[in-house]
Amino acid sequence: MKDDLSLSQAWLEALKTFEFDAAELAEFERQLSAQVEQHLQASERPGLSNNSKIEQCFYSSELPKQAQSYADYSRLINQAVSGTVNTTRPDFIGHMTSALPAFMPVVQKLMAALNQNNVKLETSGYFTDLERQVLAMLHRCFFSAGRSSEQLDRFYQGHMHQPKQAFGVFCSGGTLANIMALWVARNRLLSKYHLADKGLLGAMSAMAADGYLGLAVLVSERGHYSLSKAADVLGLGRENLIAVAVDDKHRMDMSALREQVAELQNRRIKILALVAVAGATETGSIDPLNEMADLADELNCHLHVDGAWGGAAIFSTQHRNKLAGIERADSITLDAHKQLYVPMGAGMVLFKDPEHVNAIKQHASYIIRSDSKDLGAYTLEGSRPAVSLLLHAGLHLIGSAGYGALVDHSVAMAKAFAELIEASDDFELILQPELNILAYRYCPPADRALLALALADANEAELEKINKRLSAQTVAIQIAQAAATQGFVSRTQLHLPHYGRDPIHVLRVVLANPYTQLKHLQQILAEQREIVAKSI
Repeated sequence: MKDDLSLSQAWLEALKTFEFDAAELAEFERQLSAQVEQHLQASERPGLSNNSKIEQCFYSSELPKQAQSYADYSRLINQAVSGTVNTTRPDFIGHMTSALPAFMPVVQKLMAALNQNNVKLETSGYFTDLERQVLAMLHRCFFSAGRSSEQLDRFYQGHMHQPKQAFGVFCSGGTLANIMALWVARNRLLSKYHLADKGLLGAMSAMAADGYLGLAVLVSERGHYSLSKAADVLGLGRENLIAVAVDDKHRMDMSALREQVAELQNRRIKILALVAVAGATETGSIDPLNEMADLADELNCHLHVDGAWGGAAIFSTQHRNKLAGIERADSITLDAHKQLYVPMGAGMVLFKDPEHVNAIKQHASYIIRSDSKDLGAYTLEGSRPAVSLLLHAGLHLIGSAGYGALVDHSVAMAKAFAELIEASDDFELILQPELNILAYRYCPPADRALLALALADANEAELEKINKRLSAQTVAIQIAQAAATQGFVSRTQLHLPHYGRDPIHVLRVVLANPYTQLKHLQQILAEQREIVAKSI
């Protein structure tokens, strides 16, 4: 066999991209950084309906055969950068994505350069230990009630790096975290029916011998749609994810929940899990966690808390009491890329009992062995980037007090915006914010008077007529503002029993950007008034 292979010119050209040329890479980085800075500092944002020209740049389906220069690619990608959504803008308040701390892109560059795969120690080194530490830190935040600092120190030091235990797992976001939580719940419940050997159908058949004809998961109407995905993926069936009515504050109605449980028990359906929402996507509402924990204890079922959004309130001394009872959960979903201000793609699920992850543990002789502390044994994903490094940086460079202050500020801004809306005569506040999400709509005095009259007369037909017209106007306002170049809010539909059977369209605001000030909220309302005035 020859010692030297015949090297093609194409291979040599490709190899150059792996080599470190300080001058060329520095210039490439400078160009990209300039594009990003120019885009983020722009006084106007690209309207969502004005992207057709940029879109044309991405119509070619032909794969480039020859490598381009860094300069050529910089010019090409600038087209995409110029048309991206500027989520850092203080008047971009429609979704759960906002500005990042300045250090995050720097740490993310380190993460990309090291290219660690946290599936196993052999591909991650000490980043696996770092990830276990981050999970322990967060676990301690949520599950430390009733124990002294000394007891907690002993507990976490004794369990943090144990091979057959884990306080949780990182994943790409709340959807996977919710799936994994219910995956653990399902496997633990069905282990006695030999799920691993018989499969789901076999296990369910064995359940029938104990008098059970099916499984169900219960969540409020405000539950995230990822739970429907979980029911599908885990073979439970979407119709067995039961949506329970909410009260007038859009929290789980406990009376309705108990009625639904009783109905399922009469049908011999086993309750697999109750899912409590801590910070609903549409309303920011938090379910009665202690009451749901009491019921889960009665039913001897898994209690999962979807705290992807609102879980960050645990850092706030002012607002953590709103999460009272979360320490009784069996599992908790948390998204670091939401109110922990980490770049996209960083979610996790925490398990109260570090041994519960063994319900989904998997091995592979070439990489994940049974005596290893590799976290890949407990993840739905195989290869995973070391996103825990980003949160590790946040926890150290922002600190728990800093995160608490960010939560306090955002909740205060939501309260201020609610007061601004209530003080106006042309906007209607739909729901007082529990955290930092609120809903409202344009509703001028004449329509308010008509609504009051229809409500007093219990005239459902008139209520439906008025709300249908106001909903159409709400949609028109949101579309027009999204197409413009200034502020942005989103919209959703909510069912309000006192307004009739049909849901109404409302404007939805998410206040998590630390740069957002009252003047930006005032401007949002002013822009919406201008839209209405132009349409009349």
